[in-house]
Amino acid sequence: MGFNENFATVWEAIADELVDAPALSHGPLTRSWAELDTRAARFAGALAAFGVGAEAKVGLALYNGPAYTEVTYGAFKARAVPFNVNYRYREAELAYLLDNADCEVVVAHPELVERIEAVRDQVPSIRLLVVVGGETDASPSPEPPDGWVHYERLLADAEPARRIERSGDDLWFLYTGGTTGMPKG
Repeated sequence: MGFNENFATVWEAIADELVDAPALSHGPLTRSWAELDTRAARFAGALAAFGVGAEAKVGLALYNGPAYTEVTYGAFKARAVPFNVNYRYREAELAYLLDNADCEVVVAHPELVERIEAVRDQVPSIRLLVVVGGETDASPSPEPPDGWVHYERLLADAEPARRIERSGDDLWFLYTGGTTGMPKG
């Protein structure tokens, strides 16, 4: 492995080496590197099943939690382009950001779904909407709104993507908070 590697390739190498070691912890939840790698591979497999692949933009409208890491890793595995969606954004900023990024996938916490729904028709590139929930506790997750897929169901139904060759030139978008106008990528 050289210095010009994709994050997914590096994280896969770590997962192969540190199989049972903790990769992430959040509240009572701890996932090993093997579990993280499998969940990320399932997310990448789900993207492929929905026809989402290399260079597709994946918006993360998520609070800090396991899904943020898993989705980012899964997007990198698929050679897609993850990007942050600030949870404070309101409709005008969201519509601009998602359209500017040519967003094809949005993964959101339940509290943010209503805002995404409000601008959904303004972003014709969106192909897949995923809602997370119940990641760190045993509470039942609410049914997602029409047109949305629940994250855990998406992972459960997906075949893990096989490992592929990737480029160190793959992208990761980072957007500013828009304090000087609309968000900048």
